[in-house]
Amino acid sequence: MTEQAIIKQIGKPAEIDFRKPKAIGSSGFYLKSFKAKNPESENLKLHSKCNFEKRTNGLLLRANYSNKLTAIPIPKESVIGITITRGKETIDPFFLSPMWILLKLGVSKLYARYFRFRLHEYSIDQMELNVKTTEYELDFIANGYLFERQLSFFENLNYENKIKTIIKAST
Repeated sequence: MTEQAIIKQIGKPAEIDFRKPKAIGSSGFYLKSFKAKNPESENLKLHSKCNFEKRTNGLLLRANYSNKLTAIPIPKESVIGITITRGKETIDPFFLSPMWILLKLGVSKLYARYFRFRLHEYSIDQMELNVKTTEYELDFIANGYLFERQLSFFENLNYENKIKTIIKAST
């Protein structure tokens, strides 16, 4: 699909406001399932590395599988729902570890988790993303550490009630 055809369907890439910068693209996801309602439509390979780009009238899904690039425009009005699910967190710092000290001092777990000594002190399962449109249903996974950044990107799309967040229990 050419850039001109993409611009015709979903507009130009979003402009960057340097006074209030917001993400105009997501980080990487891996495609886990792809269902197209129209059999003649574009077909994506499972396990493709994908990301979303914010456009003026929708989203552009870019997929890469073995250096074969595919672009799928998703108009804003065709989005039925976006569900982003944070993986289960396990927080178990040992006494007087740097992470334990930071948590006791009131530092956010989002920062304290980078000061763990052992792997068992903090872990988070992968996050999941489900995108339903009038033409496609897509399921993705990504690293759980990226959840907050991805959530910020999808919330900044201004799709209001189409975005749902699920947070699995922490231990």
